[in-house]
Amino acid sequence: MSRDKFWFAYELNREKNEAERVYRYNKGLMERKNQDGSWVEEPEQCCIFFGEEMDYEEITEDEANSLKVVI
Repeated sequence: MSRDKFWFAYELNREKNEAERVYRYNKGLMERKNQDGSWVEEPEQCCIFFGEEMDYEEITEDEANSLKVVI
């Protein structure tokens, strides 16, 4: 995983290919995936992200794009 670009998911269920929340980080820009598959900027997530390493799973770009967001 590059520290310039990475993806992560909360409450990931690989069997159902879904997660409660999916995020991507790209060179300082944090985005959240919507239920419709679009991405929206969510810069405040950077403040929450640090220190929550036990709550999310790192995923690949392909996983992030294929996951269904359930919340």
